[in-house]
Amino acid sequence: MAKQKTDGGVIKQIEVSLGDLFLKKLPGLPANIKEIVVKFGPWLALIGLVFSLPTLVAALGLRGVMMTGRGYGYSYGYGLALWISIASMILMAVALPGLFARKISAWRLMFYSALVMAVYNLITVSLGSLIIGTGVSMYILFQIKSYYK
Repeated sequence: MAKQKTDGGVIKQIEVSLGDLFLKKLPGLPANIKEIVVKFGPWLALIGLVFSLPTLVAALGLRGVMMTGRGYGYSYGYGLALWISIASMILMAVALPGLFARKISAWRLMFYSALVMAVYNLITVSLGSLIIGTGVSMYILFQIKSYYK
């Protein structure tokens, strides 16, 4: 029995499937809107990262307080959310220079960041965030993908 060859693994298959959904089955954004998103999106991501840093520092301090005494069980779930958020923020921060340069590698990092948050929403059973937040993020990402080389 021959083993089926996969091109790029599971993540690549997810990317292709989502591309089919968001590019072929849903209506596209107008070109001028795409251009605006590509032009100002990196700046919005940078602003979001800057504004989230104080919250991240406070959350790290709060986690330390929760780990003392009886808060340990709550702290475990809180810690998972914190580390997933940190992973997503790191992916976004690493992607920023490439987003300004319109590199496909940066687009992929943003895609991975969206996937990380989708997994978190799935784990925490945040179905609204999973469906709406991830759906909107992926729709916009796939609509502007052609602008990145």
